[in-house]
Amino acid sequence: MNLKQIDALLILVLCCLALPGKSQANSLQALERQCENARERLIAPLRQDAINQCMADRASGNRGSRSSRDAREFCERFYADFGQGGRTQSGGFRQRMFHDIPECQAFLRC
Repeated sequence: MNLKQIDALLILVLCCLALPGKSQANSLQALERQCENARERLIAPLRQDAINQCMADRASGNRGSRSSRDAREFCERFYADFGQGGRTQSGGFRQRMFHDIPECQAFLRC
């Protein structure tokens, strides 16, 4: 074998070794997407309920001459990360919602 043939064979072997990793990464991304899509389907109506309640609270409170558009914008911004988890103001941890549904468990097992 000459040097060009060895180089070509080495490149072919390396490409074959890299392919399973790529497909595994793609399948992990697909599982993560499925998890996030399933979570969003469950969280979206709860987020909308929270926004509606926020708007009702702001409308019934004495908030000056703020328009309903301002109230909607405020409430949508306030609840934009609803269900995502993270740190609380006191430094504690808030678990994200619906992390234990089957679609997410499949992703977390990988």
